[in-house]
Amino acid sequence: MRRHLEGKLLTVTSAAMAADVPYGTAMRRISELIDEGLLHKRPKSRSGKSFSLHPTRKLIAEFESFAMQLKATVGNTFGFTTGDGELGDFYFGGYYMASRTLPYPNAMRVGVGVDKTIRILSPIDPTFKTLSQVSSNLDELCGTNIEIVNLPLDELHDEIMANAKRPASQYDLMAVDLPWIGQLSTEGVIESLNDIMRAERYNPSDFHTAAYRGSSWNNSQYGLPIQPTVELLFCRSDLFAEAGLTCPTSTDELLMAARVLHRSRVDLSGIVMNFGRGTPVAHTFMQTLADFGQPIINLDPIGDDFNAFEIDKENYRPLVNTPVAQDAAEFLIELSEFSHKESLTCNWDRRISLFSKGEAAMTYGWSIRAAAFELNEESPAHGNVNFVPHPHGPGARTVSPIGGFSLAMPAGLPPERQKASWKVMEYLTRPEMLKWYVLNGNLTSPRFSTSADPEVQASSSLISQVDAMERRGELQTWPRPPIPEFSDLLSILGNEVHLMLQGALSAKDALSNAQNRIDAIMRARGHY
Repeated sequence: MRRHLEGKLLTVTSAAMAADVPYGTAMRRISELIDEGLLHKRPKSRSGKSFSLHPTRKLIAEFESFAMQLKATVGNTFGFTTGDGELGDFYFGGYYMASRTLPYPNAMRVGVGVDKTIRILSPIDPTFKTLSQVSSNLDELCGTNIEIVNLPLDELHDEIMANAKRPASQYDLMAVDLPWIGQLSTEGVIESLNDIMRAERYNPSDFHTAAYRGSSWNNSQYGLPIQPTVELLFCRSDLFAEAGLTCPTSTDELLMAARVLHRSRVDLSGIVMNFGRGTPVAHTFMQTLADFGQPIINLDPIGDDFNAFEIDKENYRPLVNTPVAQDAAEFLIELSEFSHKESLTCNWDRRISLFSKGEAAMTYGWSIRAAAFELNEESPAHGNVNFVPHPHGPGARTVSPIGGFSLAMPAGLPPERQKASWKVMEYLTRPEMLKWYVLNGNLTSPRFSTSADPEVQASSSLISQVDAMERRGELQTWPRPPIPEFSDLLSILGNEVHLMLQGALSAKDALSNAQNRIDAIMRARGHY
């Protein structure tokens, strides 16, 4: 178990030597443990003549049961029991222990192959940093060589597109941002998983609906969620309490809170916004438009929401120069008066850094980035933040955009390589693996079972809050529809809206310019 938890291979001979009994006795006992289903012997060479030993799920469960008994003994000894003699919750070894916890990941029964290397292209984000740091553990768990390549977001997209033009893919798996799914699937960059999932009888019902469906395009599944993230409003609870304010649920309340808190302390802004030129401010505008109840393009309505999974013809028509968009733009202009002075140059990293340093009372932020202050006890925001859904505009309902990454398979892989890629993809998105990422600092989970795990819930209240938002239907992909022209929308909006916030253009002119430019692109692509 120690070797398994350390991510180190254990040979049969090493196990026998460690037993400190006659070699023959040890080998007989190892054979018995294998027969009892406690140990699994897996070939570790192509010849099949040498093997490694791994604990099975049964042994891991029994080991964790032993740990619980040990906890109970300690608890009874030191009085950590309830009045009726039951064992109460207390910290032991760093996390809450409970019988409902997901087990530590067990090794694949049949490894991918020690002679193979699985290369995974990914962003520089918490989950993938964790994968890089524990690659030796992954090698042991998957029975192969795992190589993680981390790139910044823009470089990641460029490398995915460049890889598609190569005679053979340099990667076996790729992490793709949800809004890219439409472009990558339409241009044949990533492989549909429908046939593989059908053949494997794969059941995705444990995934959050928004994250799972957000990894599809026109009724085909192209990825499995591994690091979803939700944009929320982060509010400094201590500053709100001091001012006698409650966290805003509407855009009017948000404006009032920003006005009251702005400069209420030295060097404190009401809010820090992602108004940086280009991609940052473009995302801000699209997500704010959704707060006012309207998508950026003419999506078909489904009840109170919109269909972002089947998009065709008139659905591509932009809705930028509308009365609702005008209201959203004017809201952003008014909010800029109470925003941090660096907002016009902020991207996601800079925005969360300023908030973590205590220079703003509020910020919109992706849940994955809350670790900057949730796990940093030196931050003024540590332990002093309430996470709430996006405040809604007049007459609109509460919606928070979901984004983040799913694992996808490059198109055109040979069958044997495709089989290995699927095996690793399925393994890396299992509930116990997702829990492992959380316990290594990744504050997100795309599975209900992972979010319900007591150890996961003990790591941060944010995960259970996001889980509840999913159950209420507040997490949606339509604020950022995954169309092939998504990068074109970002480029146009990122320029026009930034000029508007600088005061170089009126809201009317900025929206009119953006509408006409996007409309020209959609017509040129033959959508309508």
